[in-house]
Amino acid sequence: MMSSQIETSIVIATYNRASYLAQCLEALARLEFDPKRFEVLIVDNNSNDDTPTVCMHFIQAHPELDIRYIFEKNQGASQARNRGVEEARGEIICFLDDDSPPFPHWLHTLLQALNDPSVGCAGGPSILDFQGQAIPRWLDGDLQSLLSSYALPYTEITQLTEWYQFPLSCNMAIRRRLFYELGFLRTDLSKIADQPLAAAETEMADRINKAGWKVVYVPHAPVYHLVPPERLNREYIYHRGRGLAKSHIILTDSRKPHIILRWFASDGWYAARRFFWLSLAIIERNEKWFDDYIRFWIIAQRIPLRFKRLFSGGRSLA
Repeated sequence: MMSSQIETSIVIATYNRASYLAQCLEALARLEFDPKRFEVLIVDNNSNDDTPTVCMHFIQAHPELDIRYIFEKNQGASQARNRGVEEARGEIICFLDDDSPPFPHWLHTLLQALNDPSVGCAGGPSILDFQGQAIPRWLDGDLQSLLSSYALPYTEITQLTEWYQFPLSCNMAIRRRLFYELGFLRTDLSKIADQPLAAAETEMADRINKAGWKVVYVPHAPVYHLVPPERLNREYIYHRGRGLAKSHIILTDSRKPHIILRWFASDGWYAARRFFWLSLAIIERNEKWFDDYIRFWIIAQRIPLRFKRLFSGGRSLA
């Protein structure tokens, strides 16, 4: 179905996760939002599984939705998302991951934040769904953020000013014009297959913030993030943390020490965690070393939450 009333383009970059993509698409069909006002762009990033078949079946089953299947052979999450932006017709671009089915009220609530013309980027929580799997005892607290868990301690729409708090690409909305004014997602920070680098959306939000636009957190616009069994192991967590550490060093620019110092001053807790992961990125992997970190983190979780809140970087917009 084609419509001239399209306001929002939902872009889903996908690679070899047909079963998870199917769950995400079915959740989109249940959105409590006028289907004439949004389109869905599925960007297949050179998959070799059943992704095309899943997409075609969904398109045929839901003629009421405006859905397009796009094939992008240049691999990389940023490459796929950038292609989606280029093909989009909506004034607002909403990014979802292929394993992030949204709640029914997600789109309506997320877009409410963008009714404020000063808001350039908005994002909501990402709630891990382990799908009945047993969670390893060592996978506690902050380590779950490496599985794309994201939630901030705010109960109302809140402006964010520090890049390390910015939303994740699994649940993020950006005004389309900003890609053309400020540049598209950086491909050197893009996740490609098993390469762990991943921070392109954070860098994009940082550019938006520095250009004078507001970046906001929308607590009541959540998505689920499906966790596959192969991610519940130490090797995946290690590589994910190592990749994020490398990405964050690129973002902070190690040639400018004052940026690193400001990072520690504004949120020493978060900075210390990321620099621990950087140490993992530059030393030889060792199981005992990883076990020592796990024990350290379990102890650290006992520090009173009020201490961590001293480093809050958000401001309520209410």
